[in-house]
Amino acid sequence: MKLRLVTFLVLIAAGLALTASPASAQRPIPGIKQTVTFKQMKSYVSFLFTKRNSPTPNVRRKKYKTTLTARRKNASLTVDKLFARKLLRLSKQDDNQQRRIVKQILTNQKRQVQAIKQDLAERLAGLQDDQNAAIQRIYNKYAPQINFKANKRDRLKRQLSRTTNPARRAKLIRQINKLQTQINGLVSDRNTDVNSVNSRYKARITSVTNLYNSRMANVKANAQQQIQQAKNAWRRTFRTQLVAAKARRGAQRDLVNTVAARGFGYIQQMPPAGE
Repeated sequence: MKLRLVTFLVLIAAGLALTASPASAQRPIPGIKQTVTFKQMKSYVSFLFTKRNSPTPNVRRKKYKTTLTARRKNASLTVDKLFARKLLRLSKQDDNQQRRIVKQILTNQKRQVQAIKQDLAERLAGLQDDQNAAIQRIYNKYAPQINFKANKRDRLKRQLSRTTNPARRAKLIRQINKLQTQINGLVSDRNTDVNSVNSRYKARITSVTNLYNSRMANVKANAQQQIQQAKNAWRRTFRTQLVAAKARRGAQRDLVNTVAARGFGYIQQMPPAGE
């Protein structure tokens, strides 16, 4: 509604807007009494007042009416142009305020989201450090046993490489295979523990990420709610200002018509010529 009204009024005020400078655009919009067209009409009514008792031919009386009608029309058009200028200014002020407040809301939103992202990055980095430390503890737990058995296995392999006795070689091979089986079991247990840690931290990382994503979504939703509330407030303010502007236009129209009616009354009072 506001857009259609302002668009229509732009056409009415186009002549004034084309000649207005940026400085004049900030000046107070005058009342109808301060305009040239109203002063011309009022001056003409004063002139008619001086002629109200003068005998006047019908042709001249008709000319007086035509001139007064034209001046009343010009003054009425000025009322509409002043009304259009007022609404255009209100609309521009409203739009500027909207852009300023929306920009501030979005700037606050961006700052809050960046802070949440930074906090999330720090939390994830902390979890990664904890995960790495937990995995290292598992490796440290299994390392003595695995290293002990691996070293023993390697010694037996060196003995095997120097041994030619078949029975001795068979015994060494059985011992090596047994150690390798034990080592494989320890490595498997270690991997199981590491996978358990990875799964546990993966779940924690997902939970933390979801929590912070939810916080960011809430910040954005809150910003949109603030923008909508601001827009609703602007609509109410604009409607109030529009009502006031319409009331002023009505009062100015009444003033124009009242002054013009006085002039027509003076014309009516003029006695016919020759009487």
